[in-house]
Amino acid sequence: MLGTVFVCLVLGLATYWGTIWVLQASSHSESSQELVELDESIVQEPDPYLADLRAAAQIVRERWSYGEHRAQISGLDLAALEQTAVALLGDQPDNHTFKLALTYFIAGLKDGHAFVSTPEHTLAAKHRWPFSLVEVAEGIMVHGVQADLPRPKPGDLLRTIDGVAIEKFISKAEHQVFASTDLSRRHQAIQFMCKWDTNPEREFGFESADAKQFAVSSSLPPYYQTIMTPTLISKERRHRMLENGVAYFCPGNFSPPTDSGWPGPPEKRDAILADTYAEFDRIIGELAQCRALILDLRHNPGGTDLLGQFLVDRLVDPGYIYFQLSSDFGMDWLNFGKHKSTAAKGENSIRAPLICLIDERTFSTADNVAACLADVHPNVRFVGRPNGAGTGAPRPFELPRTGATIHFCTMRVRTPNGRMGEGLSIPLTETVTWTRDDVLQLRDPDLQKALDLLDPN
Repeated sequence: MLGTVFVCLVLGLATYWGTIWVLQASSHSESSQELVELDESIVQEPDPYLADLRAAAQIVRERWSYGEHRAQISGLDLAALEQTAVALLGDQPDNHTFKLALTYFIAGLKDGHAFVSTPEHTLAAKHRWPFSLVEVAEGIMVHGVQADLPRPKPGDLLRTIDGVAIEKFISKAEHQVFASTDLSRRHQAIQFMCKWDTNPEREFGFESADAKQFAVSSSLPPYYQTIMTPTLISKERRHRMLENGVAYFCPGNFSPPTDSGWPGPPEKRDAILADTYAEFDRIIGELAQCRALILDLRHNPGGTDLLGQFLVDRLVDPGYIYFQLSSDFGMDWLNFGKHKSTAAKGENSIRAPLICLIDERTFSTADNVAACLADVHPNVRFVGRPNGAGTGAPRPFELPRTGATIHFCTMRVRTPNGRMGEGLSIPLTETVTWTRDDVLQLRDPDLQKALDLLDPN
């Protein structure tokens, strides 16, 4: 969860190679320190890249919150994943192959909060493709195009890259991105492959709207160049009354204000969030007389659960459970603690039928909000695409030989009803697939489907 901050610190020159100390500062618990003692065979390994890859595997086995869960829901085999990652190092490992192998291993956890950072950005791209992409019912579609490029044009479908089918490129990119669900992983892979490319030029094969095939060879612009692309789903906070007494509210995200000193001491966090609390209350007050509410959680990356629960407080009766948490501090998994609401029903509340719009980019705190509403709201439906289903508090672990840092979840999160939410999306009332025409004409079929469900006629 983005509202949780962890600081990693390696202590002690004498134990630098063999021991990792991690200092945790969590929004859910007070600071605590734990010890990860690496196996002697790892400490004695002469190759620093192999040593740190094996160290990462040991740390994941001992500290990752979702190992057993992932084995159950997706058949994850950590030993096999480690073996494949070690093979990627090659006979003469270097910074480049190490970053590839370590990323492959951590991405293979399928933990959306996972991440890899290294002192040397050996995989940093130099180029990007001269267009942006979006997946629609018809295929992978060009959305925005570099201004001086005559072809392709928005609406054309990308079929091949250098003569290779696009699905092979997507499959490869999926091993370099971090996501908790297959749909979210695919979405991120499509964005990754067109924004981060080390090749200076490519030949792209397209199919136009009238099914004509054509190819374009292009020198690639620098990776930092922005391709102007129409916004399909805004991430800005907004609200309004729609037709027939239906209200619409998009929180945008649940992040604390920038430059606010977040997280700071726990006792000061409510003060930091006071203005956002007031804004949420004002919006709910303006929409309070609606006969139904559409809550838009699409493209919502999360933030702090203090804001997430504050919103849920205004949509359901008090006394509910927001989520259940369990932690492992180098011992055994503790019992799940139930985080209950103590909010009383106030004037600024909405007790009306609810439709949540969700998609593969609904993540972290937004996932927790959606999962909570699914369990405790008496009249809620979900429209869109399966949510990102990534929940849990990530923690960094610095590897002793290379200075690389791996991040992954070290807390288990269950929904109010006791369901493990990580990697398991909320069942949809209506699944919506966007078409090429929806994108080109800037229609919002998710919102339209929600309005259709709420049509009193």
